[in-house]
Amino acid sequence: MSNKITIIVSLAIILIFSNGQAQGFKAMAIVGSNLSQIDGDKLYGFKKIGLSAGARLSYTNVKNVDYSLEMLYSQRGSAVNFFNNGPEEKINLNYLEIPVVMSLRDWYQDKDGYYKVRADFGLSYGYLFGAEATGFDVSLLKKNDISWLVGVGINFNKMIGFSIRYSSSLMDMYNDAPDLVSYKSYFLTFRSEFNF
Repeated sequence: MSNKITIIVSLAIILIFSNGQAQGFKAMAIVGSNLSQIDGDKLYGFKKIGLSAGARLSYTNVKNVDYSLEMLYSQRGSAVNFFNNGPEEKINLNYLEIPVVMSLRDWYQDKDGYYKVRADFGLSYGYLFGAEATGFDVSLLKKNDISWLVGVGINFNKMIGFSIRYSSSLMDMYNDAPDLVSYKSYFLTFRSEFNF
């Protein structure tokens, strides 16, 4: 299954970049880190560090509003510490994420032709394709997830930017949650962005 997902992600990124120069469309490469946690697992704090990487295709039909589709590889889960966790002290989850985002942009730079800041709002679909945990039955984890997201971004120039995003799952992670506990995923993402 992971080979199929790798092929799908690769094809989507190629399509995004090949269409990125069309009029009204902009392409972006993204690489960053997630700090995540799971409510209900007794591992507190945003201490699970994971990779977030992929691409974004944006379309502008109003002066300062963009509509975007992203495809991301996203590592999530939870941990007791940022580093050096034992097998029983962390949950590793690997997702393919497809966020749909509306961005409001401001502070236009006339000289170089780009907006300096933006606010993001949207929904994201996640497909769980890999999970490792001690003390949890990973076979009961739901493969599909829906999250809402908000974020802010800044462009340092026309090509390079940085953003911070908060995402929260709308669904319980377990098909049959043990002890009637609700398990929900939350994560912060810190992203470097490269515009084409």
